Amino acid sequence: MRERFGNLGIYLIEKAKEEIRDINRQTLFQKADIRKRYIERANENSLKIRKQFINTYNQYLNNILSETLLESKEKILDLKNRILDDLKNSINNLIKEKINKNYTNYINFLLDIFRSNKHFIDKSSKIVILFNSKDFDYFNKSSVKIKNLFKNEIEIQKYSEELIGGFKVQLFKGTIYYDYSIDNLINESSSSIQKKISTLVSDSEIKDIEHNFEEFIQNKKLGIEDYLKDYDRI
Repeated sequence: MRERFGNLGIYLIEKAKEEIRDINRQTLFQKADIRKRYIERANENSLKIRKQFINTYNQYLNNILSETLLESKEKILDLKNRILDDLKNSINNLIKEKINKNYTNYINFLLDIFRSNKHFIDKSSKIVILFNSKDFDYFNKSSVKIKNLFKNEIEIQKYSEELIGGFKVQLFKGTIYYDYSIDNLINESSSSIQKKISTLVSDSEIKDIEHNFEEFIQNKKLGIEDYLKDYDRI
């Protein structure tokens, strides 16, 4: 009996050891499986973070590119407008100065315009000619110089705004206007002035600057891969 119980005990012990070894093997498999899934999940999360980082970084660079190009175009446009305004002001001041220095020549210039455009102006039974305050005072006192040029009735008035020079013509009770003012002449010449400005601020040079900045941003986008290589080593 003692021998039988001894053999049974040994058998049970061996069986228990085997079961323990099985449990240990299962535990190791489970640990390996858990570690594998953890690594896979960590890699998956890492790839998501990597992709999100690249998208955020590229979007940031795209925003910088768009904002900088838009800002540069606005500044260039503002520069051109300021140059145009400065040129107009310089031309205005120059013309005013020349008129004041030789007012007689200026009056002859106006009379020549009347003669050259007589066939347009002398269409209405009543013609209203609008001057700035100085020219109005002159022609109001010397209206015969104008009236003798036309067959129809001429009325001289002061224009509501102060013109640099020249005049405006009102026909058929205000339904038709002819603008022979120096102010209008300068405005009509703005296109040629803008062409002159374009020679000072070259569009090709501006495009070169924009192209260089676009290349700079593109290189920054490519450089993110080198940065992420260091990130992958962590």
